[in-house]
Amino acid sequence: MEQEKEKLERFISAVEATTNQQVRAIENDAENECANILAEAQKNAEEAKQRKLSDTKKMLSGKYVRMISKAELDMKKQVLLCREELTKTLFDNIRKQIAEYRTSEQYADSMCAMIAKEGDMKGAQICIATEDMGLSDKLLAAAGEGASVAADDSVKLGGYLVLRREQGTVTDRTYDCALKEQQSLFASRNLMTAQEGDSK
Repeated sequence: MEQEKEKLERFISAVEATTNQQVRAIENDAENECANILAEAQKNAEEAKQRKLSDTKKMLSGKYVRMISKAELDMKKQVLLCREELTKTLFDNIRKQIAEYRTSEQYADSMCAMIAKEGDMKGAQICIATEDMGLSDKLLAAAGEGASVAADDSVKLGGYLVLRREQGTVTDRTYDCALKEQQSLFASRNLMTAQEGDSK
């Protein structure tokens, strides 16, 4: 009986040893599997985090690029509006100065001198602003024989037109025309300056 008991104990010990080995193997496999699952989960989480971060960076980058572009456009609009306002103010001031000049004796003398330089005025009609009709006699004296003077509503700022119907010509010496030409030149120079500024 003692022998059987000993055999039984050896058998139990052998079974326990085998069982313990198998349990340890299962535990090791489980720990390895758990470690692999955790590593995979961490890797996936890191990749997801990097994707999210990259997407957020792209979104923010695009958003800031759009914001900067909009700010640049707004600034250019403001510059253009400011230039337009300054141009308007400048030419309004010039109109006022012309209006003041027209009340001076220098204006009458200048008109007479310019008409005297026009050459043959026989049969020509000098068209002036209604407000300048008081200068008719002086202008006729400067033009010489055969010229006439008439009021013309198209002349607003001063100066004159010379109509030579026989030749079919019109000579425009009005301040209206001169001012319009200066405004065009000024606007084109401003546009070129603005475009040069944009290209820098």
